[in-house]
Amino acid sequence: MAHIMFDLETFGTKPGSVLRSIGAVVFAPATGQTGATFYSNIDRASCESVGLTVDAGTEAWWKKQAIEAQNALLQDCRPIADVVRDFHAWFRTNGGNEIWCQGANFDSVLWQSVADALRQPIPWKFWNVRDTRTAYDCFGLNPNAIGRAGTYHNALDDSLHQVRCVAAAYARGRVPAPSLEDML
Repeated sequence: MAHIMFDLETFGTKPGSVLRSIGAVVFAPATGQTGATFYSNIDRASCESVGLTVDAGTEAWWKKQAIEAQNALLQDCRPIADVVRDFHAWFRTNGGNEIWCQGANFDSVLWQSVADALRQPIPWKFWNVRDTRTAYDCFGLNPNAIGRAGTYHNALDDSLHQVRCVAAAYARGRVPAPSLEDML
């Protein structure tokens, strides 16, 4: 079963916030090798029509971000129900099992709230949600030290960067470990 890294761009930081885009990539945590990708911009009005809301502070924050990131969110926007359906199908088609995101209480929690608003079950088990920051902390990795490609706050570019960081964290954990006897 595959590991999937995903990232959301949003107009809020709480469950029930409007989503603007989703990016995802199949990957191998130990190597950073990537496979199929998914990306979609999301129509704001379609989010609001199912009860999702915009946080004024987050909307103001977006206006201070790179124009490339802002403009990217306006292209080819699709209804949230279509994006949820298509992402879930993509996840299953690619053998998704573990779902990774940056932060234990952000992307997966916001996605769950959207799926709930649409009465759509998510295609992964709650116990298969993985957090990049835990991996970074376990292996003493500063993700800011990893070279960055792409546009900040582009959901697919952010997902790909997070894959590189997880692979770097895993690589730090491959040093010879002490034996259990030495630890006892």
